[in-house]
Amino acid sequence: MKLEEEILKCYRSGLLVIDMSGTVIYRNEIAKRILGDNLIDIGDNLRSSSAGNAFQRALLESMEREYLPARTETTLPGKKGGMRRTIGFTLSELKDSGSNRVGICVFFKDLTYIGLTEESRDLDERLRLLGEMAAGLAQEIRNPITSISAHCGLLRMRCLEDDEQILSVLAHIESEIGKMEAIIRDCLNFVRPTILNLDVVPIKPLIERLLADASKIYPTVNFSLLMNDANIHAKIDEILFEQALRSIIANSAQICPDGKVVVSARLSKGFWDLDPDENEPALHAGAGDMDYFLLISIKCNAVGILENNREKYFVPYFNAKKSGTELSLAQKIISAHKGVLDIISEPDKGAEFIIRISLGSKYPEF
Repeated sequence: MKLEEEILKCYRSGLLVIDMSGTVIYRNEIAKRILGDNLIDIGDNLRSSSAGNAFQRALLESMEREYLPARTETTLPGKKGGMRRTIGFTLSELKDSGSNRVGICVFFKDLTYIGLTEESRDLDERLRLLGEMAAGLAQEIRNPITSISAHCGLLRMRCLEDDEQILSVLAHIESEIGKMEAIIRDCLNFVRPTILNLDVVPIKPLIERLLADASKIYPTVNFSLLMNDANIHAKIDEILFEQALRSIIANSAQICPDGKVVVSARLSKGFWDLDPDENEPALHAGAGDMDYFLLISIKCNAVGILENNREKYFVPYFNAKKSGTELSLAQKIISAHKGVLDIISEPDKGAEFIIRISLGSKYPEF
């Protein structure tokens, strides 16, 4: 029995054993780590839960089938309104000596990082195609804009200096032309491929510099940095990464103009928040869990972000508090660094932007 327990401890996936009544009779530690707030513990009965989450419902439906599905994927709710987790699982029958099914074994892994990586590649391809179309479209739009601007200049030259009404109209037209040019420029910047100039950069001085600048621009906001390890560094494009962080910090300051913004940075081993000094088998719970990650949190005590707006928050021009493509461009830059930008928010409990950047499995070497 001791040997069997040791073998189960070495298993690099989450494992649940459920009897036919729906009661969990075994759960390994990796399952506990993967499920997190959605934990299914030993002794829990899935049938007693009126609804449960999608994972529990999928398990119950599978138990009712004559033949178990070979492989299935489902999603779990994120922590406090944060990123949802993608769980891939396979099922196997648990039989007694008479070959009667007495339960099921559930083997599962966290596939969130794989899914996000695939989404990043898809986004790059869509942006490439969109960029080709946008470049031609921008030229077609700029031709008439240039003509309008030139005619405004001619009219201004022919107007008398005391004709204030016409001069005011011309000034308004020229101002609107400037706005249109800025929109075209922002859109082209967004769809243009992100080319990184990577170098090893210390993270703490970079964040301190950004917070010092932000304090001058937003004097009524209290900015602070929490960072225990001052030696954390990452292989990034310093200029672009600074641009992304600057946009997120500015957005946080704008949605809590008289509050506080707390930035924290630390290392994690694995995509989720595991201590890098831990050496438990749960580190193998999903793809990306052998890598070190840089975790940067930008938290503000704002009113929070509505759940139905969370997914739209990085769509260009969606956020009324910040016009333009700044946050969507920040997400694109972080994605180019093999990273993920997520929002955790609850109404009246503030908002938190979380950046996860992969540092590889050999950190501090690159």
